[in-house]
Amino acid sequence: MNSKFDDYVKNILNQTECTQVEKEDMYEELMLHLELSKEDLMLKGISEREAEIKAMNLFGSAEMIGFDLQQSIFPFRKELMLTLTLMSFLYTISVYLLSLFHVGDAHIIWLVVCMTVNSFLLFICLNKAVRLNRRRWINSFLITHILTYLYGNAFVTTFDHELYMTIGVFNWIIILFATFLVYQTTTSEIYYNGTFAKERKRLHQINFILGIAVIGLSLFFVYGGLALFGGFHFFMLPLFIPLTLWILLYVGQLKLLNRHKRVSLILMMISILIFVFCVFYFLMPY
Repeated sequence: MNSKFDDYVKNILNQTECTQVEKEDMYEELMLHLELSKEDLMLKGISEREAEIKAMNLFGSAEMIGFDLQQSIFPFRKELMLTLTLMSFLYTISVYLLSLFHVGDAHIIWLVVCMTVNSFLLFICLNKAVRLNRRRWINSFLITHILTYLYGNAFVTTFDHELYMTIGVFNWIIILFATFLVYQTTTSEIYYNGTFAKERKRLHQINFILGIAVIGLSLFFVYGGLALFGGFHFFMLPLFIPLTLWILLYVGQLKLLNRHKRVSLILMMISILIFVFCVFYFLMPY
């Protein structure tokens, strides 16, 4: 393994939000291109060491290639992430100040969580070569971001202020924006001709829609439970069963797809049936 080429290619791939399988495929392609360029240069009489350096120079800056590759996979991804974080910072500070001076409740914990999540999203967005699974971490922070701002919306509705409607609309724009980015990150694929690539993409799409519905339904009843009990109560735990089942079935579908496609599709149907059952069970009048 050529360590110079290896470090160079990994530096490129670290700037993308690809899955491990996608990175492995791109790694092989990039390494092959560099090796061919190196061999061609050596045939012209250049030493092996100089050929390696020149091959990388001819290929281009790792930072620029990684950026261009990321842009081809997720167009305007950086701009969208920057827009989301700036909107979120502005919203968080505005709500905090309004809550502090108008309502008299600072909501310090909510402020700290929001600022921390937004700071991490901004850090990952601006640091192109950060060495971590970008897709997994970005999705984790985006989901935390959505849940945090859903909670924020709960106490914003209690504001008796002329700016309440504007703040509420702005909050939902931020939540929908973050949800779109989660969808884009989760369902985007590079190699559509790979094994079960279309099926995997379809599983992501269906489960993403189910997830939004299940989380929304769960939060609706949790919010009702908090109002009923005056806080979290042990009897509210069953409300999280549909969400837990959705997560387990989602993971199971992805794990079983390559080896047991039929079982994976059956689990997908079970997820849909469970959601339909929950809707009828919770919403059906008694």
